[in-house]
Amino acid sequence: MIMIKIIDAGAKMTKVEHQLNDKWEKPAIKFFKSISVRVTILVIGILSIGIGITITYYLKSQNATVIESRESAIREEVNVLYLAIKNNMLAGEAPIAVELFRELARIEDIGDIRLYRANGISAFSDNSTLDYVNSYLRTDKFARKSSFLPRDVIDDENFKKAVKNVDDVTVQDVDGAQKKLIIYKTLINQPKCSRCHGLDHVIRGVIRISSPLDTMYMKTRGNLILSIVIYSIVVFILSLSIIYFINKIVIRRIYGIGRLVQGVGSGDFKTKIKVVQNDELGMLGNQINRMIDGLNEHFKLSKFVSKSTMDHIRSTDEIKLGGEKRIMTVLFTDIRGFTSYSESRDPDEIMKMLNIVMNMQAEIIDRHGGDIDKYVGDEIMATFYGEDMVLNAAAAAVEIKKMFKERFSEPGNEVHIGIGINTGEMISGNLGSGNRMDRTVIGDSVNVGSRLCSVAGKNVIVLSEYSYAYIQERVTVREHEPIKVKGKSVPVKIYILRDIV
Repeated sequence: MIMIKIIDAGAKMTKVEHQLNDKWEKPAIKFFKSISVRVTILVIGILSIGIGITITYYLKSQNATVIESRESAIREEVNVLYLAIKNNMLAGEAPIAVELFRELARIEDIGDIRLYRANGISAFSDNSTLDYVNSYLRTDKFARKSSFLPRDVIDDENFKKAVKNVDDVTVQDVDGAQKKLIIYKTLINQPKCSRCHGLDHVIRGVIRISSPLDTMYMKTRGNLILSIVIYSIVVFILSLSIIYFINKIVIRRIYGIGRLVQGVGSGDFKTKIKVVQNDELGMLGNQINRMIDGLNEHFKLSKFVSKSTMDHIRSTDEIKLGGEKRIMTVLFTDIRGFTSYSESRDPDEIMKMLNIVMNMQAEIIDRHGGDIDKYVGDEIMATFYGEDMVLNAAAAAVEIKKMFKERFSEPGNEVHIGIGINTGEMISGNLGSGNRMDRTVIGDSVNVGSRLCSVAGKNVIVLSEYSYAYIQERVTVREHEPIKVKGKSVPVKIYILRDIV
């Protein structure tokens, strides 16, 4: 199982984690789009088809076996009845045979039993056979009878088939409301019988036995219903087990990963996944942990590079040495009086103050669309590009100057700032080697901006004539006499920026 573990020396939750616990909610997923439901439906569908086919085959096989068993038993009964009827008829004891048929008809397992002559008329229903025998023997050997069975005439294709083929016929009548097994058993005119009945016919009659199968089918149907009930219970329990398993073993762990990923998106790189099972989700957890470590490293490294460098990394797949020329504005700031300020203070206080100053400047520059290229001691180099690059740089410089006047103007705690701004063609690109690069801007325009910052007095913003040309209608300035800049043969005309109008 994967669970979220706080890797923290104090074992306390971070502010980000508290926010995650407050804000995290399981996503609202439609019922039929839930993984647990879809997997359960799939499994139940497969089980229903597989087990359903198995049960159907089993029940059909069971029914066939039961019918075959019942048919075999009835055939045995028919053979016994056949012998009993034949022996009675050989003795010429028709009354006994009649009484035998009456007794057999009362047995429920046998059902309906009748004897038909070959012409389809029921036997023992009149004296026609007795009259034929007396005529054949030319004597009144057998007295006419007065007790008969009910007269019945059969007109059935299976009966005719048994007479024609002189063979037994079995019929499974299971489609009607009353299910039964019917057997047509031919009574052969054997040599002993032919003494009285003559030799002009092969079949003396056909015994028709109809045995009910309703009880057997009711038991089979009962087994089917019981099987369906048991199967439904098994499927229901199995469905609950699958849903529980998926939710506990899979979904809950996925939610944990989702909670973790949300935390990473909010900047929490301390939370890790505790992997205790070496399964697919465990492997995913290990990969995510490695990803978090990589993101944490990249996040920390991003603090040491400029925004333009990060944008360049995102915009290209391959980082190469080289650059391109473009018109940009560069802004340099340098703290004035920092040396005297630091002489009477301990290093911790100095670094604390320096970090505060740098952080405040960085926030102002970033707010006005600038990008800090580098820090050099107590100096900042920032670049601006775009349509309003000069105006944005000027606005950032004015706000930085105002901030220094408000925060560091007390006697004994005075710190000032000097700012230089220049605009021109610069080379922006990657410098260094294949293993270690630095993305920066270089060129004569950059050097001029740095020189302007050097000549700027306390809380003074110096604009080059090139920058002033872009924003002369938006600012108030004081023109300054041209200054000599190192590397330039001609003095550079500059302006002291007062405010933006």
